[in-house]
Amino acid sequence: MTDETVTWRDRAFPDVGVRLAEVGAQGWHLLNGDFHLPVAALRETAIERNLALMREYCLRHDVLIAPHAKTTMSPALVERQLAAGAWGITVANVQQARVFIAAGVRRVLIANPVVGPADLTYLADCQQADPELQVLLLVDSVETVAVLADRARAAHGHLGPQPVMIELGYAGGRGGVRSTDEAVRVAQAVRDADGLDLVGIEGFEGLVSGADLPARRRHAAEFLEWSASVLHDLLDRGLLPVHGSLASFGGSSYFDLVVEEFRGRWSGGRIEVVLRSGCYVTHDHGLYARTSPFVGHDPAPLPALEVWAEVLSRPEPGRAVLGAGRRDVSTDADLPLPFAVRRDGRTQPVEGLQVTGVNDQHAMVSVPEHVSLEVGDLVGLGVSHPCTTFDKWRLIPVVTDTYEVTDAVRTYF
Repeated sequence: MTDETVTWRDRAFPDVGVRLAEVGAQGWHLLNGDFHLPVAALRETAIERNLALMREYCLRHDVLIAPHAKTTMSPALVERQLAAGAWGITVANVQQARVFIAAGVRRVLIANPVVGPADLTYLADCQQADPELQVLLLVDSVETVAVLADRARAAHGHLGPQPVMIELGYAGGRGGVRSTDEAVRVAQAVRDADGLDLVGIEGFEGLVSGADLPARRRHAAEFLEWSASVLHDLLDRGLLPVHGSLASFGGSSYFDLVVEEFRGRWSGGRIEVVLRSGCYVTHDHGLYARTSPFVGHDPAPLPALEVWAEVLSRPEPGRAVLGAGRRDVSTDADLPLPFAVRRDGRTQPVEGLQVTGVNDQHAMVSVPEHVSLEVGDLVGLGVSHPCTTFDKWRLIPVVTDTYEVTDAVRTYF
């Protein structure tokens, strides 16, 4: 992939026809006129720190991580996560799995039921071509079990047993069984089906409701406590292996609660705990700056992803218009968060600027009297919930803390 040529289709980049592998050798600077704006960027020092933080955390707590690759959809960043000790990766669907299987990833957890014929045929073909490829699938109903059992029969013994995990959920949430009895019924259906192998349970606590963060953490802990009781029940009934069963939970906000429940409080045979946080690799300036269990640690995580835009207009006192909007930067969790201004080649932190609204290509900014902001200045925008910034950029430069461009990573959305 590094032999691809960077062209005008890679928005913001200079159109000089260099190979992707040569981007770092061009002497480009992100903010000195080499790039068109707006432009997204990744800070190398932040990525390195965040990778090290999660690696150390997993080793200290004796847990595994299969980071959710839908955050970045970048084989280059996933390669770094695997090199830092990740057990495998997580994806949301087969479309995403195709990207990473093609890039050489050999352990993939698909964190949704897979029922489409084209998807199942693709996975069967991949596993037949590469017996070392391990794809874990979810089931949350006897109907899903039946679909996968039909697929296993169609393989005519060419494949080994398909590993599956029972997805657990909660009222008002997404997929997943809602009761212990239902989990037992699904587990028994897997046991009775040919070609399927139940290896553990899975769930996602990150979307629990609550009026504030303490309430959401309490509700997440309650869901995880029930999930642990389901796992105990399945183990006691002999529906899961006594040793080595998988328990996979943990988004980017509450993975410490997963560790507390399935390591700190767990009693019984050895289980493998697989976290699935995806956003730790970049952290952010908003959502995860408030909710990540790493916040307050020393060293603390650093936001790696940011977007820079020009001041296009100062149409009124106290108001500026930037040339970046919802097509350039996340707006689903928070509006962009201005953190710095660059003028005449100098970058300074800034406080008091506030994005008050966005259009497709513009951001409206409230400018207090004490902040000097002129047409042509550059404003650094912090990101909240990095997933929905990554999906707007097909090639993102990697920069030093002084914005020299050292590399670029491709995304595949």
